[in-house]
Amino acid sequence: MFDYIALGLFGLVIIMLAAYGYRISAKTAEDYMMAGRTIGVVVMFFFVLFAISSSWTFYGFPGVLYLHGPGYVFFIWGSVAGFACLYMFLGPRLWALSKLNRYLSPVEVLSERYESRALRIMLSVTILAFIVPYVGIQPLGVGRGFEALTGMPLWVGAAYTSVLLVILVILGGMRIVAWVNIFLGTVYITALLGSLFWAVSVIFPEAGLVQAAQEIVVIDSQKLTTPGPLGEYTPVLLIGTFVVGLMAFSWPHVVIGAMTARDKTLFKWFPLLIFIFGGLFFYIIPFIWGSLVAPAALPGITDPAEADRVVQTVIQLYLPRWFAVFVLMGVIAAAVSTAAVQLMTSSIIVARDLIQGVLKPEASDREITTIARYSVAGIVVISLGVTIFVQLGIGEEAMAMYLTDVSVPGFAQWAPALVGGLLWKRGTRQGALAGTGIGVLYLLAGLLITGSDGTRFLLFDLHPVVPTLPVNALVYVVVSLLTPKPSEHIEDIFFTEVEDYLLSDRSAQ
Repeated sequence: MFDYIALGLFGLVIIMLAAYGYRISAKTAEDYMMAGRTIGVVVMFFFVLFAISSSWTFYGFPGVLYLHGPGYVFFIWGSVAGFACLYMFLGPRLWALSKLNRYLSPVEVLSERYESRALRIMLSVTILAFIVPYVGIQPLGVGRGFEALTGMPLWVGAAYTSVLLVILVILGGMRIVAWVNIFLGTVYITALLGSLFWAVSVIFPEAGLVQAAQEIVVIDSQKLTTPGPLGEYTPVLLIGTFVVGLMAFSWPHVVIGAMTARDKTLFKWFPLLIFIFGGLFFYIIPFIWGSLVAPAALPGITDPAEADRVVQTVIQLYLPRWFAVFVLMGVIAAAVSTAAVQLMTSSIIVARDLIQGVLKPEASDREITTIARYSVAGIVVISLGVTIFVQLGIGEEAMAMYLTDVSVPGFAQWAPALVGGLLWKRGTRQGALAGTGIGVLYLLAGLLITGSDGTRFLLFDLHPVVPTLPVNALVYVVVSLLTPKPSEHIEDIFFTEVEDYLLSDRSAQ
């Protein structure tokens, strides 16, 4: 009974915060979708870090480390570098453009930059196709936690999370999603770090992590080295894994955060915060869990689904019941913090880019805000369907592998158009359409068409990003150079005015 009361109260706190957010919001599209462009450094740090630190960080990341050894950490270091690069190079220009021209979506920015409604549709559909299924991974993570802690079916935890998400995003909008991430992030980091210290002191009382490492050497020393016990992480794959991580700068739910900043000073300090607190402090906690503590405390797991919840299982075996409930709250906080930002991004694309940008250009701000709110429920239903499919045995793939093998390659396909649109004056509409279109089609063909032994021969059995992104970028550059350059009007808006604004005192206000 304590479990249900505690989880019920936790959910009630989130709902009350969402209701408060609805009460204080300005009820405008800019306030609902962009938090009124008022997010400062501290809120942005929690907003972005916990928009990417999901239930995957507690389950999927340690699960892969448990099965394959430390090689997968290269994805994390690549991701941290990618996030820092986004806020150093692309973020300031994207923020200035959106503030000067009142843009509400990064897709809208690129559609105006390339003067192409077709590109707007292509990017919207592509991003939604890869981000919506990943939203479903968050309820799945909570469902596995519920399953491990209470024995309830996976769908109970998934439904609980989905209800919280719908209420938070519909009522709160981007402003409260960002602020609530401070609360959720605090719960999450306390649960993740607290459980690590407590578990180590209980399980390895003599020498702590040194004792854990010594026990792993006896059990299976390959778990401490690359390429790992299954020989997975060869030098080539390590390089590829790092490159895949770098593509984090193209994750749409992270990109959109740059558009909500209060002023340009944020971009001066934020990359440093990401490197120090995100990379060196935060992600080392699940790394220690997956590489040292769990393999020593609970050896012998080979099933990816079991490995995904090994941290929760260890906590239940060695720590008090009440603390295991608190840890599950941390997982719920992580899932909600990430999925809420992903839902906001998806609803903005639906309302601003597909409805107002294509189907109903005359729609008012009030109408698109209403559409964005209503679309949240539909997106959650679709994403929850992914969770149900997994429960039925369709797509039995470890959480971390879904992120790196499916969602990240999909997000990467708009990267050439994004980077070129913001940094390269010569990039053209034809280049963006051709590069993005060919990249997406190649990716889908490579993922869906396989040999009899499951080999992705169209991708040369490489990670999907490795062959598809260079093809996309090459087509974008070549076609851009072969077609007429953008007009002087576009160059003035997207380059001259932006550079002047960033150099002026106005951008610091």
